[in-house]
Amino acid sequence: MRIEHIDVVVLSFPVSHYIGGWRPVTKTFHLITFLLTDFGVVGVGEGTPYGSSIAKAYAKAISLAKAVKGLTLEDALNTLVSREHEEFEKNKRVNYGAYLALESAILYALSQYKGLKHEAELLGGIYRTDIPIAYTIFLNHPRTMTHKLRDAIEYGFKHVKFKIPCNLEELEGLLKTMYSVVMRYNVGKLVLRADANECFSTLEKTRKALMIMEKYGVKIVEQPMPRDKLKDIAKLRKEFYPVIEIMLDESLRKPSDIELFAHMEVADSINFHPSKLGCLTITREAILKTQKLGMKANIGSALMTEVGFYHYLNLAASIPRPDYPLEEPGIYNIYGYSIARNPLKIVGGKITLQNIDISDLDFNLMKQFVIGRSFIFEESLIHLMRITKFSGLRT
Repeated sequence: MRIEHIDVVVLSFPVSHYIGGWRPVTKTFHLITFLLTDFGVVGVGEGTPYGSSIAKAYAKAISLAKAVKGLTLEDALNTLVSREHEEFEKNKRVNYGAYLALESAILYALSQYKGLKHEAELLGGIYRTDIPIAYTIFLNHPRTMTHKLRDAIEYGFKHVKFKIPCNLEELEGLLKTMYSVVMRYNVGKLVLRADANECFSTLEKTRKALMIMEKYGVKIVEQPMPRDKLKDIAKLRKEFYPVIEIMLDESLRKPSDIELFAHMEVADSINFHPSKLGCLTITREAILKTQKLGMKANIGSALMTEVGFYHYLNLAASIPRPDYPLEEPGIYNIYGYSIARNPLKIVGGKITLQNIDISDLDFNLMKQFVIGRSFIFEESLIHLMRITKFSGLRT
């Protein structure tokens, strides 16, 4: 069975939130990939740009699509993994979202062709069907953030990640308010994780920030300093372990970095952001390697559509020993945007592993968020509608 046709569509959703240091995020970008085989099997995947522009990510996706067109699904998978490993050795900048978009579509098609119940079987097995999800709180007014924390506790979430300000006075005021909520609810097993997004530039300021966070019950601090200040982060880890765990995110650029982190004893855990290491197979391998080297692994978030959310649920299901809940909540559960007739909903802090049927995707909804609707992307969607009709799917 060979790949006969591939279409890549770029979607963008308007959002409004702040990450560490009050940096604004106003839109999300999504590479949605559809492929058709000569057997009539359709695959769908999603990747997001990380460390690169959407234009470069799209160009890379088109280039990879040309490279795998005409190959069998198995040969296409091997080609993508091989190419990405070559890029890890050559490039310093991260730009692997296109690999995720292509590979996940191929995995979807291959699992459909083999009649597997879930894609996780291809990745390494189904170790669970109820996937715990972490709750994310973006940076906002302390009152708004405490309301969100209250919601998280009442909805049954056990792991709450929240963005923090870089100003120490603001930080302490926020944490004091949030801590009062935790005490009021008497939630003993709730894990609070602060994501700094590299915002503390000096060793002394970061130390003061960690002392404040320790005071108010923060258990994990994600990327407290800039990505290249590994020696300083290692010093802080030794000072605050085991009360506070240090998680690296932006510092991770390629799989070989994991061995460096272990050698330097710089981190307790690593966050594997969607699209950062591209192929799901490579990400899973890196997660298992991280655990083997004595660190923990977190599967991160990019506010993906139902397509990407589906794939990341399967990745989470395929990990034998997960260290944390899945961080990816899907953009629907945060902003209400959906490209499916039946959105994937989180209930009680978890979601049941389920398949996404391509026939449930609504192309009319997708058209509302396509970039460049008057040009090539509009033509791509028209083509996709024809493909799905040809395959007996609803549009």
